Amino acid sequence: MAKRKKKRHLKIIPFFILLLLISGGIHYGVQYVQKQENLRGLLITKKQKEEEERIKKEQEENYKACLTREFNEEEMTEALEKKQKEVDAFITANRYQTSVLYEDLTTGFSYTYKPTTVYYGCSLIKIVDAIYLINKAIAGEVDLDTETVTYTANYKKAFSSGMATRSIGEKVTLRDLITYAITVSDNSAHLMLLDYIGFNTLKAYGQSLGAKVILTGGDNFGNQTAEDTNIYLKEAYKIITENEEYGPFLKSIMDNNERNAFNTDEIKIYHKYGSYGDYYHDIGLSLDDENPYAISILTLHENSGYLQVVQGIHEKIRELHSAFYENRKSMCQLEVYGK
Repeated sequence: MAKRKKKRHLKIIPFFILLLLISGGIHYGVQYVQKQENLRGLLITKKQKEEEERIKKEQEENYKACLTREFNEEEMTEALEKKQKEVDAFITANRYQTSVLYEDLTTGFSYTYKPTTVYYGCSLIKIVDAIYLINKAIAGEVDLDTETVTYTANYKKAFSSGMATRSIGEKVTLRDLITYAITVSDNSAHLMLLDYIGFNTLKAYGQSLGAKVILTGGDNFGNQTAEDTNIYLKEAYKIITENEEYGPFLKSIMDNNERNAFNTDEIKIYHKYGSYGDYYHDIGLSLDDENPYAISILTLHENSGYLQVVQGIHEKIRELHSAFYENRKSMCQLEVYGK
């Protein structure tokens, strides 16, 4: 009897295991696709954010550049012209005998009222003493702390409260003389500095900056115009903002209340005044505001309410200054952001 062969049974993978394998593959496949999609989405989002940040930064830079660019007469609006006429009208209505020059130090926007009228300059020349010698110190040609001038009897003058603390025969440093000349408008200090510098040298220096009437008039103080004094103020501003060593010194000595007609509880101007007879002048820099400016107000009101005159005109100038920047900001907003 023949033996029957045993049948070989194929090992069959249980159906549920097969399902698990298939579903697992699908699951991981889906996860992989999702991860790729998520990654792609993140990359797109990152690029979008980077592009948005780039555009935002570019717009901010363009806006800032727009705010600070040089003034163009084409942007003189009716509103700005009206503000300028208001200053004119204020001066003429009050019959002020004055010259005014205001200039925004960022854009060059300005206002003038009889800026070339010649006045006896009184102590305004002392700011030229200071910027001349400080520039010499910056150039390394003068040492303000070691170089001195000897105080002799011929230098002793009235209105010299700084030198009143020094003795005849004493050697006084250039730094101290500059400090006295600016902070308390010391006449003796000015004459000592003028002899050290040289009359013709100081005059030539002022002319090199663009001044027209410096040290004219026949004495050691000379004449001034608002146009010239603003030239000196802009040179002082350059020193204050660009030189780390001597800028703080000049700023500190111009920060004084010695007959400062500009300063109020809300307003601070770094200044130099001058007065003699009927003349009262005040010139200075607004440095603490976001938008600095130079202002020169020369008057014949020493004996007729100079404080009221200077503060009244200055208030009108500040209104004009604000109106200019309101207009500039609106213009730049439209130009850069389109709204």
